[in-house]
Amino acid sequence: MEYQLCVIGAGTGGYVAAIKAAQLGAKVILIEKDNLGGVCMNKGCIPTKTLLKSAEKWQDLQKLEEFGIFVEGMAYDWQKVMERKNNVVYQMRKGLEQLIKLNKIELVVGKATFVDKNTVHLVTDNPDDERDIVAKKIIIATGSEPSRPPIPGADLLGVITSDEVLKLDEIPGSMIIIGAGAVGVEFAGIYAGFGCMTTVVEMAPTILPLCDVDMQKRMGLVLRKQHIAIKTGATVKSITRGVEGLAVTIESKGKEEVLEAEKVLLAAGRRPIFVAEELDRIGVSHTKKGITVNEKMETSIPGIYAVGDVTGMSMFAHSASHQGLIAAVNAFEGEAVMNYEAIPSCIFTQPEIAQVGMTEQECKETGRQVVISKFNFMANGKAVSMGETEGLIKLIADEKTHKIVGCHIMGAHASDLIMEGLIAIQQGLTAENLADCIHPHPTLSEAVGEAAMGLFGNMIHQVSMRK
Repeated sequence: MEYQLCVIGAGTGGYVAAIKAAQLGAKVILIEKDNLGGVCMNKGCIPTKTLLKSAEKWQDLQKLEEFGIFVEGMAYDWQKVMERKNNVVYQMRKGLEQLIKLNKIELVVGKATFVDKNTVHLVTDNPDDERDIVAKKIIIATGSEPSRPPIPGADLLGVITSDEVLKLDEIPGSMIIIGAGAVGVEFAGIYAGFGCMTTVVEMAPTILPLCDVDMQKRMGLVLRKQHIAIKTGATVKSITRGVEGLAVTIESKGKEEVLEAEKVLLAAGRRPIFVAEELDRIGVSHTKKGITVNEKMETSIPGIYAVGDVTGMSMFAHSASHQGLIAAVNAFEGEAVMNYEAIPSCIFTQPEIAQVGMTEQECKETGRQVVISKFNFMANGKAVSMGETEGLIKLIADEKTHKIVGCHIMGAHASDLIMEGLIAIQQGLTAENLADCIHPHPTLSEAVGEAAMGLFGNMIHQVSMRK
């Protein structure tokens, strides 16, 4: 049977591409070797955010006395925490299954291997289902997997990745996390929140290397308040057996130090999943970072597209989703281009961090003349009433045009507040445009308006922090 589209991989990029193509009238087959929903739904975004919410609830209980509420005998059940996480994932997956059916997409669990540029060979658990799939267009959406850095001892029992850390039967007494990017600090927050003695080791000079400098500094202070130890500028030399379980030898400024913990979590990035020899056979260009695509998400072979983490470009679920839309539209309807200039990133620590556009460091490196304004959550009525005063809105605007070029937020609901900054950057809005918007009171969004006022004028509830 010939299909108009074959999508390999049913993660965020793959299933969105399949649904969009089906909506455009295409006959679609979607092939997934594991669970529907890919990494995000099963091993990433959804399960981690579910655990983060449990950790947040537990930590909120410790602060109830501040709100005049006294509760005795508080306790948590880790098995129940994990059970809820699994139930949330199951619920989301079942909902997606229904969407696939409603859009009349053929979903097959199996492994697809390229035969030629229009054919893949399908192998499933049922030998009778083995067959060749012929399609006019193919979208590769095979995702990524956790990287295992070449550290001696990285394969020891007790050294885990972000996949295994979501399956722990109990909270370890101690954990060393190698990597202080988004994944590392999020898991640090989860496990430290439940009482695990947590240490984060980062090779870069600061935590969250891709974040704005103010977010790096403030989150470092917050993590230390949460009793998370931080070792930056540190290279991991080896992992061996130790008294407590595992011993991690690190080197910083020419000095070696040995850290010990029950578990070691590798959180040093992800790598795309593809078979190089298979792609070479059909002529699809690729590098170690991923499959090479143009702005239309098309590979070097016309009619074959790649989306999501397998491209190595903007490895976020929301980027994969949009890439899936772009690929489907270009395959069947017309012209669409992927724009990477205004893609937000969110880090679900407590409090959250969200950012879009240029950082202060990038402005300095490129010589762009900008004005920067900062507004603290401490001066926002809603934040004070919530007891969530740890936060900051930082807006960056072009000095000449006054257009917003960067928005960085640390604080409660930062992942929701970032949309105002995203729209401003994408639509070319100025500081005055944002400041002129009437923000409802009392809300956290007022902090964005205040920061905008502070760019080229004066804030109302705080002395302007402009530079």
